[in-house]
Amino acid sequence: MRKTVYTGITLCILFTSAVRADVPRYTVMRATGKIVIDGILDDPDWAAAKPVGDFQFPWWTTGEKEQTEVKMLWNDTFLYISYRCDDAHIWADHYDTNSATCLDDCVEIFWNPNPGAGDAYNMFEMNCIGNLLSVCNNLKTPILENKILPPHIAQCIDGTVNNDTDTDRGWVLEVAIRFLDYPGIFDGKTPKEGDMWRVGLNRCGGKTNEQFSQWSPSQTPKPNFHSPKDFGKVIFSMKTVK
Repeated sequence: MRKTVYTGITLCILFTSAVRADVPRYTVMRATGKIVIDGILDDPDWAAAKPVGDFQFPWWTTGEKEQTEVKMLWNDTFLYISYRCDDAHIWADHYDTNSATCLDDCVEIFWNPNPGAGDAYNMFEMNCIGNLLSVCNNLKTPILENKILPPHIAQCIDGTVNNDTDTDRGWVLEVAIRFLDYPGIFDGKTPKEGDMWRVGLNRCGGKTNEQFSQWSPSQTPKPNFHSPKDFGKVIFSMKTVK
């Protein structure tokens, strides 16, 4: 999220262990066919998949509440995530991997595939042009290390980047996380029926009309996406999307 800039090898974040009972839940269904990662979202499975639900604006004070639609699918190889972002003024200044993408128009997934390990999580912060900041925690201590663990990312922009003289319509990111790319996290395994991850889905940044919105809102007085007790629950289902 904005003002969280990673400048060294490690970053310390204080975690809390209490877990809310009222966080949203999402059942991710299996894809029926191949998902092409091109940022277009024209695969039939994306049309059939249900969105996680409207993003909330827990710290809103002024400006347009620009909505974000997120969907998920999976198969034995990948977790697929799509973000469709309404955005009248699309902006990005960061083109280097592991730079401060959260200052641009940006979406995030904070994900913990092993909730029993505690409040540790992994982070992908992806700006509107598809550039990634990846931070991975060792799931044992509250120390996050900058690591490049790139998913597959494609983007599509409906408008012009870095031109606030016109009105844009929005942008899309399509992401595929390959389970076996993360052996220390998944132990070489893919999810099973009923497996549950704790997941934070966020949107932030932008030069004009800065955004702070979430699928599962943090219960904090000021903008803070780093609240794992507030992450939602994603449940894996063996049923295919219809």
